[in-house]
Parts: sequence; C-alpha cells; structure tokens
Amino acid sequence: MSEDIRAARPSAERLLNFGCGATFHPDWTNLDASPVSPGVIAHDVRRGFPYSENAFDAVYGSHVLEHLEPEVAMRLLRECFRILKPGGIVRIVVPDLEVIARLYLQSLEGAVRKDAESVSRYDWIMLELYDQAVRTRTGGYMGAYLRSALSDAQAQFAASRVGVEAMGHVAGNMQRFSALPRMVRRLRSAISSVRNLAAEACAFVFLGPEGRAALREGTFRRRGEIHQWMYDRFSLVRALEQAGFTAARVCAADESHISGFSGFGLETANGQARKPDSLYVEARKPRLTRGVADPQ
Repeated sequence: MSEDIRAARPSAERLLNFGCGATFHPDWTNLDASPVSPGVIAHDVRRGFPYSENAFDAVYGSHVLEHLEPEVAMRLLRECFRILKPGGIVRIVVPDLEVIARLYLQSLEGAVRKDAESVSRYDWIMLELYDQAVRTRTGGYMGAYLRSALSDAQAQFAASRVGVEAMGHVAGNMQRFSALPRMVRRLRSAISSVRNLAAEACAFVFLGPEGRAALREGTFRRRGEIHQWMYDRFSLVRALEQAGFTAARVCAADESHISGFSGFGLETANGQARKPDSLYVEARKPRLTRGVADPQ
C-alpha cells in the first residue's frame, strides 16, 4: 500500500527504528551505535534493547541484521519480539541475497558470451556479492569502484542497485549532517585514531609487523561495516518465525502494514527506493485470544 499520508497515526503509537544511521524520523524512537544527530539515541543493539516488554507498536531495522553474526541476529529478532505489543509489526530490511546471486549468474553467463551489457555489470555484481564480507578497509573495493571513471552503463547499473543517495555519498555530493554532529564525529574519530595507534604500537613491539596488521584488520572488522551473514526470502522469514513472529511476508519498499509508513521517508525518497538492493519482510507478534495465539 503506497501511502503519502504522514499524520494518519494515533499519537499513542510507539515506533522504534534501530540502526537508523542517517535515515530517521522524529515520530520514531531512533537508535544507532554512532549517532549522527541529537535526535538519535546512542545504543549498540547487540546488547538488546533498553525497553520493557510490549513497549512498541512497530519495530523497524534496515540493513542491520546482515552486520551481525547469525546467533546475535537471532537474539536481536527475539528482542524485537519481546518489546513489541501483541499484534505489533516488525519490519526487517536486508540486502537480497537471492537477487544478487541471480544477477551474478546472469552477468557471468552473458560476460562469457562477450555480451557488452553483461560485461559492464559483472565487476559490480561481483563486488556486491563478496566485497563487504572480505574488505579490510572502509569502502573496500566497492568504494574504489564507485569513485573510478565509470561508463554511463556501469554507473546506471550501480545506482540501480545501491540507490542514488549512496552513489552521491561516495562521490562526495551529499550534505546530510549538521555542523555539530560532524564535529562530534571528528572528535570521536580522533580519539579512536589515538587508541588504535597506541594499540598498533604495542602489537608491533610484541608481535611484529604481522601482529600489527592483524590487529588493524581485526579492529576494522569489528566496527560494523562487514557483512557477517546474508539473507534471502526463505531464510529471513524462517528466522522471524523462529523468533516467534507469524504472518511473515515479503513486501515492497513503499508497502507496509505500518500505517502511513511511506510518509516517513525511511525507505523511499522522491518515489524511489533508497536502497534498491533490499529485501523487505514484515511479520507480526501474535495477539492472544482466549489463551490462543491469533496471528492477525
């Protein structure tokens, strides 16, 4: 259901957006491990949620689950179940492994046949499949690819996968944050750099160059940029069901059972999906009717 209504929501409803990054709305409670705005609460979701049972009407997380190890992701889904009211909705968005795999195979088969369009797509879809699982520096080979001199066909295909916002961010064309959060991020980055340099110096003294390199790579991989797992429509629905949810279904970016969802601009901007490579799945916490779970 594509809705443009922003205000059609009972004021008593509570909405949670976890791992929000820079995409959030003031009508929601917004959490992120590294807040970019005073409107976002600093919280690492790996520690669960600091809220009581049955506290929220809807819980939403976009491109968070894949950054967690599978067992940690399952604990997070169970936490979503715990804090949702009976009948509440969970909406989980992740990169769609099935689509990535299909596009990879199509591009591979076409590239082998020397089809020009397939060749132009092949390098990107290989990066999309693999780079974020193995990279050892921010942006990885994917970031370098997006900053390189791309043909129109290459740029259009990449944009169709990651969205125009991501392309603009890599190219340095986005002005998303105010001055104060930028200063805070720079201060945090400076403190982190000092800590990392001290740790690397110790590692170099006691473990040598290989130890320093291993520490640097391990520190990077624990920052949250790496994909620890991937999901398709079967595995994500199954994970939600194992967490206790029912009525799980795949939906579109602008389709939701959360009333007025598209009006918040969390998944779409100017009528386009922010992250076109996504799989969108919603499910409900069952209501209890005379002691029997009612999925509706």
